[in-house]
Amino acid sequence: MFKAREIKPGIHWVGALEWEERYIHGITMPLGSTNNAYLIMDEKIVLVDTCVGPHAHELLERVSSVTDPARIDYIVSNHGEKDHAGSIGEVLAAAPNATVVTSDPKGLAILKTYLPEGTSFLPMKSGDTLSIGARTLQFVHTPMVHWPDNMVTYCREDSILFSNDAFGQFIATSKRFDDEVHLDTVLSCAKKYFANIITPYAKQAAKAVEAVRTLDLELICPAHGVIWRSNVGKILGLYEKLCRCEPDDSAVVVYGSMYGSTERMALAITEAFMEKGVNVRCYDIDVSDMSDIVTDVFFARYVAVGSPTHNNTTLPTIGAFLTYLKGLAPKGRIGISFGSFGWVPGAQKEIAEVMQKAGFVMPLEPFTEGWNDTPAGAARLFDAVCNLVDDEE
Repeated sequence: MFKAREIKPGIHWVGALEWEERYIHGITMPLGSTNNAYLIMDEKIVLVDTCVGPHAHELLERVSSVTDPARIDYIVSNHGEKDHAGSIGEVLAAAPNATVVTSDPKGLAILKTYLPEGTSFLPMKSGDTLSIGARTLQFVHTPMVHWPDNMVTYCREDSILFSNDAFGQFIATSKRFDDEVHLDTVLSCAKKYFANIITPYAKQAAKAVEAVRTLDLELICPAHGVIWRSNVGKILGLYEKLCRCEPDDSAVVVYGSMYGSTERMALAITEAFMEKGVNVRCYDIDVSDMSDIVTDVFFARYVAVGSPTHNNTTLPTIGAFLTYLKGLAPKGRIGISFGSFGWVPGAQKEIAEVMQKAGFVMPLEPFTEGWNDTPAGAARLFDAVCNLVDDEE
């Protein structure tokens, strides 16, 4: 039932489509996802990456539509995370003579923690090559894009880069190439992917993109999403821009509210940005998706986060958002902390401290209002944000 698709003579896409997948470690995927794997038919048969364990049967059926899986000589694991390498064990059961190719030493160390004892490994240093017949595969380490074991695989004869996580997108589609789907949708998915996964490692990603620029590329084959064929230059240019982590002049306001007072503060801040001509998005954390908010935060110059004080801390939903934000640490943004309180303040100081540790510049003292906030308080907040924008221009 599951068939391979030839993407170049002798090279086939044999991955798994996750049509119903909607969530992975904090990131929503409204369009689903793919676990891409690629089969190279040469004197030696090579499978580049695999997929999550539950989809192993799909991958093996696609391989079987081209060749007997038992004939696989090498399984290249560009990255040991389970969405790429989770079915290597099942593939090895079907291809008992296969050798697993991985980065040395990090990939080897990770894979040994969950692959069967006795697995044959071929660890590769950065720059090492493997001749498979008419083709030679070159392995380049790309550490921390986004794990320490990451590497990419380059086939010079076919001008293909098997890039694993780099240049990926969370999207499930019946089409395999960028020019077969709506480009704006794919680029939007690529931005969200970068903002939520690659941001903490942007410097390392920039080095990887610089290295990739020296290669002759006809195809970039990522581990998630569509293959870049007609827009290789566009995705490389986008990554170069994203790796600089330079915000535009937009703003994001994120808040949680109990009885409406913090919400009114959020709206006052939003109106102030609008008054100054700043493109702004206002998000109620209770009805908004964190990974969508973070995508906008990545591009924003101003980020305002608000919560009432609840049990001497923030609301749990804002606490979760701050934890997510702290891990991504989108530095170089201007932060604003605000919120209301009933009998004692506290959340606003905590918000400011977390944002500062995440790399935000906090030029204003946290804004704190009692639950029975007044028009004068809203006006003070409005004016302060307007003045901040004026000072930054």
